[in-house]
Amino acid sequence: MSATSVMTFRYPYEEFADHIKAMTMVQAWEETSRFGHLGAAQTSRANISRVIEYFSDSYPDPKEAVEKAEMFLSIYDYLGRHAVLFARKELIERSPGGVLLVEPALLRAVHYLFTVASRPASVDVKKVLNLAKAFDAVEAPV
Repeated sequence: MSATSVMTFRYPYEEFADHIKAMTMVQAWEETSRFGHLGAAQTSRANISRVIEYFSDSYPDPKEAVEKAEMFLSIYDYLGRHAVLFARKELIERSPGGVLLVEPALLRAVHYLFTVASRPASVDVKKVLNLAKAFDAVEAPV
């Protein structure tokens, strides 16, 4: 997503969470109608192609599909760029298969950042950590 873009379509956290759940299936796709045969490749290019295909199939409005796919990929990119810090704070761990496992509070915080900030990449990552802590405190059983 461009650093100064504003969302045209609402992208609630619950919708984002449903997309995360679907990724296990989507990442296994070997064929796409838009990009052709991807095989079992798990490269960035193949995975982005699968995400675009998934979002294009999920929304009748192509602009909504592209906007939400960009937002989804931007969130994943942000998590990946800051994975070392988040791992030190025990908010992310890498599974034996290499998949990042992200704590729900961090997912909520990063989703919130990308859906409300006009320039999410410029927000200090420490503020995101504080927001994740706040989400965790609110969601934690008393």
